[in-house]
Amino acid sequence: MHLLLQAVRFSASLAIGAILLPSVLAEPLAASVGLTRSRSQLTTQLPQCSVSCFESAVTNSTCSASDLSCICQNQSELLLTSASCALTNCTISDELKTEKVIKTACGITSRNDGNKDRAIYWSLFAVTMISFGCRVLARTDRFGGTMWWDDYFIVASSAVAFAVTIGAEIMVIFGLGQDIWELNPTQITIVLILFYVAEFAYVIESSLTKVSIVCLYLRIFPKQGFRRLCFGLLALIACFCIVFVVSLLCYCQPFSYVWTRWDGRMHGKCINMTAQTYVCAAMNIVLDVFIFLLPIPQLLKLETNWRAKLGVILVFLLGLFVTICSIARLRFLSSWASSTNPTYDYSDLAVWSLIELYAGVICACLPGMASLFRRIKHQHSEKKSSAANSMGGSRMFTGASSGLRSFAKNDAGIVKTTNISVSYNVRSADSLSDEVELMDRDMGTSTHPNSNPPPKYAPNY
Repeated sequence: MHLLLQAVRFSASLAIGAILLPSVLAEPLAASVGLTRSRSQLTTQLPQCSVSCFESAVTNSTCSASDLSCICQNQSELLLTSASCALTNCTISDELKTEKVIKTACGITSRNDGNKDRAIYWSLFAVTMISFGCRVLARTDRFGGTMWWDDYFIVASSAVAFAVTIGAEIMVIFGLGQDIWELNPTQITIVLILFYVAEFAYVIESSLTKVSIVCLYLRIFPKQGFRRLCFGLLALIACFCIVFVVSLLCYCQPFSYVWTRWDGRMHGKCINMTAQTYVCAAMNIVLDVFIFLLPIPQLLKLETNWRAKLGVILVFLLGLFVTICSIARLRFLSSWASSTNPTYDYSDLAVWSLIELYAGVICACLPGMASLFRRIKHQHSEKKSSAANSMGGSRMFTGASSGLRSFAKNDAGIVKTTNISVSYNVRSADSLSDEVELMDRDMGTSTHPNSNPPPKYAPNY
């Protein structure tokens, strides 16, 4: 009986083992089959020229050929090894397709900063256009202004900024801000062409803004020594613009190699693009600092209280924010010539370039905006004062008329009475803005609100 019981138990154990063994082995077996199938699908999706290189890279790595998890964890090193092998057999387009297939198989999501970039540059563009509109409005007849050369140059600068913004939007549509392996060759080429054109616009727009600011100095400050310095600065800005536009034209030989060299099929040569961009950026920063510090000694000589003087100086010093943007932009210039993922790496450089251009226009418009708000305030005060004087004069005339009628009843003679009322509307210093109204070349306004208006200044050129 005891032996029979042991036999039954042994038979039951065998039965249970027979049932459980397939399920225990099923999981690793399925995983192995899945990995093998995934790797098999992976190699079939790869370009033919890169299959042997990728398999060789996997074989020489620490990963087994069937371990997709290990392959994905080390995909960057494997891709680098595979790419160096594929240089002789594959095109750049094939290598990009290889990278896309592997990253997709490993579940790596590609980056896309397009919407973030849009939010930044369109919002700043709106602020720029509002500032520009306020400046132009301040120059209209309604507010007693007149357009001059500084205004014409800022109009041109704003037009270029608008064109650059449209170009940035087109670049984002075609793939700027995305990883290059997610784009087709046509998209990549279009982005690089537009980015190259935008470089010309960057140099021209920043130069036009600088010229506008220096022309504003010529409009405001009458001293001949200072004006000669401004004319010299204008010549320097013109040289800066011409030299770097020419250097951009001579970037590469042939000319189209600038936007076709990425695929490795075309042969050409380029100048040291990194050195050129850093020299351009450094000169741009030096010019900005010099331009915005140039009027400070003249502003310190204004005959007004220190609070008002400091307010005007701060308006001009806000222009140094442009310099801060230029310095921040330097960090992204290093990827300009050596990037292997230009459609993504150029995204931050494009955004910071736009921020710098917008900041330049806004800072150039700040004095005009201050002038507009001051004139609106003064016009409002004058309307209130005129209305008060009109009401007082009406009451005075009514009282005088009733007095004449009363006098006529008591005297039959003819009496001629003339009442002359002289009133002085004295503005207290407290009722005026403490802002300094700089002498305007075309308007002949005073450097101080309480002083008599000087004769129009006609500079000798």
